Amino acid sequence: MSENLTPYEYCKQLARNNWEKTVHHRFAQELCAQTLDHAVLRDYLIQDYQFAQDFLSLLGQVLASADTMNAKVRLAQQLGFIGNDENTYFLDRFKQYGVSDEDIDNPVLTPASRGFRQLYGDAVLSRSYAQGLAVLVVAETIYRDWAEENTNYGRNLPDREEYRGWVDVHRGEYFDDWCAFLISEFNRVADITDTKITDTFVRAVALERAFFDNAYDSQRDFLA
Repeated sequence: MSENLTPYEYCKQLARNNWEKTVHHRFAQELCAQTLDHAVLRDYLIQDYQFAQDFLSLLGQVLASADTMNAKVRLAQQLGFIGNDENTYFLDRFKQYGVSDEDIDNPVLTPASRGFRQLYGDAVLSRSYAQGLAVLVVAETIYRDWAEENTNYGRNLPDREEYRGWVDVHRGEYFDDWCAFLISEFNRVADITDTKITDTFVRAVALERAFFDNAYDSQRDFLA
């Protein structure tokens, strides 16, 4: 089977169940339909923000380990985007929901959040371009997939900013180009016989699903 698939397609097949469950998750459906409870969105964003710094570190590691100038330039461009548009969305929502600095800086982390921090840390320490890409390509393309599929590819977009803004930063021509770049690079450098690469990809997909699941749980559940 793997002989007829690209590395990206092969790894997606390995993680197919969790991939589909994430793309069609209740969280993604409710967000795009504007029925997601504001408390759920608030807590989700607080958790997501906790490893924004780790994500930037990961992107920096991938930039440093990239083996072509073209790849380095494209990755550097994305660092600027995340530092501006996406960060602005977070700060606007925290203001809208009256989130305190303490809640932003010191929340109780969900199991998935702790897992992501470990996943990103492992990828950074690996100094491996392919392993870093395995995490990045999942993080970006699985979000692209749910943002597109749950809005009928932009035909049924939410209009309220708290919902629309999170969809907009994960779909559209610019984001499609970014995802296409990551897929192309992953296909170029990933060796599917290397279990570090395939296991990292599968682990990342499982955490994406768990992160959506955890969004509906009370923080009290994670105090133990």
